[in-house]
Amino acid sequence: MVSMLQKKVLRDTKENRWSFLAIVCICSLGIALFSGINMYVTTVETAVSDAYKQANLADYWIYKGEISPSHLADLRSLGEVQEVQRRKVTDITLPGTSGAVLHLHALDETATINVPELLEGSGLDGSEANVLLLDSRFAEAHGLSVGDRITAGEGEKQTEWLIQGIVRAGEYIYYAPEGLTVPDYQKYGFAYTNASSLPEVPFNEIILTVAEGSTLAQAEVSAQIRERLAGANILSRHHQTSYRKVADAMTGIKQIGLLFSLAFFLTGALVTWITVSRMLENQRQHLGTLRSLGYSKKEITGRYALFGVLITLPSMILGWMMARYLIAEFLYRIGMTYYTIEATGVIPFTPHFFLSALCVAAVTCGGALLSCRRSLKLTPAALMRPKPPAQGHRIFLERITPYWRRLSFSGKIVTRNLFRNKGRMLMGLVGIIGSTSLILCGFGLMNSINGMLDKAFKETVHYDVEIKLRTPSTVEELADMYNTLSGQHVDATMALSVYLYGKGDVQSPYLVVMDEGQKSLNFKDTKGKEIPLPEEGALITPRMAKALAVDAGDILRAESLDGTVMALKVADIVDFPVGNEIYLSKTAFAKVSALPFLVRTLLMQGQDLDLSKLNGDPRISLVETKEEMRNNMLIVLESLQSFQMILILFAGLLAFAVMMVLGRMNYYERIRELATLKVLGFYENEMKRLVLRETIWITVFGLPFGYILGSLLLGVIVDQATTPDLEILPMIDLSSIAVGFAFMLGFTMLVNFMMGRKFKNVDMVASLKSVE
Repeated sequence: MVSMLQKKVLRDTKENRWSFLAIVCICSLGIALFSGINMYVTTVETAVSDAYKQANLADYWIYKGEISPSHLADLRSLGEVQEVQRRKVTDITLPGTSGAVLHLHALDETATINVPELLEGSGLDGSEANVLLLDSRFAEAHGLSVGDRITAGEGEKQTEWLIQGIVRAGEYIYYAPEGLTVPDYQKYGFAYTNASSLPEVPFNEIILTVAEGSTLAQAEVSAQIRERLAGANILSRHHQTSYRKVADAMTGIKQIGLLFSLAFFLTGALVTWITVSRMLENQRQHLGTLRSLGYSKKEITGRYALFGVLITLPSMILGWMMARYLIAEFLYRIGMTYYTIEATGVIPFTPHFFLSALCVAAVTCGGALLSCRRSLKLTPAALMRPKPPAQGHRIFLERITPYWRRLSFSGKIVTRNLFRNKGRMLMGLVGIIGSTSLILCGFGLMNSINGMLDKAFKETVHYDVEIKLRTPSTVEELADMYNTLSGQHVDATMALSVYLYGKGDVQSPYLVVMDEGQKSLNFKDTKGKEIPLPEEGALITPRMAKALAVDAGDILRAESLDGTVMALKVADIVDFPVGNEIYLSKTAFAKVSALPFLVRTLLMQGQDLDLSKLNGDPRISLVETKEEMRNNMLIVLESLQSFQMILILFAGLLAFAVMMVLGRMNYYERIRELATLKVLGFYENEMKRLVLRETIWITVFGLPFGYILGSLLLGVIVDQATTPDLEILPMIDLSSIAVGFAFMLGFTMLVNFMMGRKFKNVDMVASLKSVE
């Protein structure tokens, strides 16, 4: 049964419904943003983890020219190794599908490691020849299904393959071969077959798993493997492309989501706390009446805690709906275009939702309880009397005589009210500064991304076309290709994967070797000075230097995947925004390694290049223009672009809710003052100038501080968004600042317009007698 006190709280809520709705909006946005982002991340991480477990994902991939059964026996003898299998790995070209390439794995036994998940058709039993289990995304892109036949190979070596099954694989959740930043299933896919289908290809890959709970570090395991397989290339799980890219993406989104959600929630929490507290302070006469009627402090305090409950419950419902069906669903649809995982849908609940709801309850209920307890310390008689006004005193600006004399009468009233109503001004400033910073951070995120891309592709990258070869070749072997490209400037580069050891963490970049006179890349040090490729030592990026805890002049130990060790001196640190390779000249490389220079990539300069003569060349695996590379980078950063949209939308809603709360508080707390002004003969427009101008001044005061805070927040967020492959520097364009400020001023004018319409309805008699 509803008591009189509960009825009163519900009646008060109805009377202040618009302020309650604004607070509910603020709390709902905070819950939605924090829980929605984590809902998406948890969904993807759970699905990926399940895929890894189902596939029994390998801990190490080992590559060697030819692998015998004795090699497997040697590895099985290691105490930390649990399972070992060998495979044949090769690429096959499909001329009938625009030269698409399939990365083919072949086993001579049933797969127990990296087991592909069969979606359609039947699996391999080891006896069939020329049958495939085909990548589901590749099959979808080319309209292929079980029972279809495809032709692969060049010239007389073409072979017909039967598609026996459609699969997805845990080792290729994000399949982007070397040279690609995003999956391209029109050109690249993977497949599995029996070893008997590739009699001419030797076993050249080993996959193994380490016993669960192993305490050995990666370097120790690699050392043990290399003792038994000299010259082998070893790739750990954490450096495998698919695993690393999925993990980096989820970590980045989670960290950015946490930082922005925290900033958002702190702003909303402060505004909510102050608003709820002032609403309860305005109930002091009601509290005095209840105390005089015999209600205990405990009863009154408990019932007024309903304010917090009435705010928290709808906030939880609205916040969950926005988190589940707006934020998480939106991000999930983007993620599913890149990640080949089972589309089970977004997880409906995570602990983050309940944590955010608990924080909202603590803020709303806490604000109500503390304000109520503070008021109830007074006697009932003191509570029933109007709150005595604060002792008058001159504000600081009044002491600046030349300035104060120049102010109009209305300007002096507005200025005095601003600094004498510190609680209202504080709430307004907190809301304006927080909302402005969040809006500018949202705009600045895309400004920073575009700035990074412009710097990379306009200042650093000077070549226009990149041609990647399937296998490293000597310059002599590419003589005919050079003749085809005659008349164009071409730089040849060599690249090999290495493990890099410094004073910090181990890194696994590409070591890129180029001619000293190359013109394709413009290297600049961190001060902006152009530097050539040195004849001794390597150039590294600031990200690499930070990860390895080294500086110019330090010595690095580079270990190639086959175990060859090189000592590299850090010649300089270069400002290179895209990629995290280390760069050496041919001369510098020859001083630290006896390996021959083998071309892996050709970089060309020139506009409107005719590359039609290279079409169908089996030595080429990828031809990509600078514009295509930039567009691919934008696709990779699409999740950050999505964040920008969400951040700006939510920050705008927060700003509007804050301004609405501030406007209504300013109006209703000064209703007697408005009635007095009306009695004294002030016109409606004069009253608006005296009251509503305060909101405008609070907005103007808060905008510069919002810019400062937004810049700091953007710096923290882009620092978390920076990956080993990308360095994003914080940047907010003047146009973005102008738009952000215009948004805030626009919200202020809109709220002033809405509240100004109430001025004509002020009941002078009721307002002036409200104290009684």
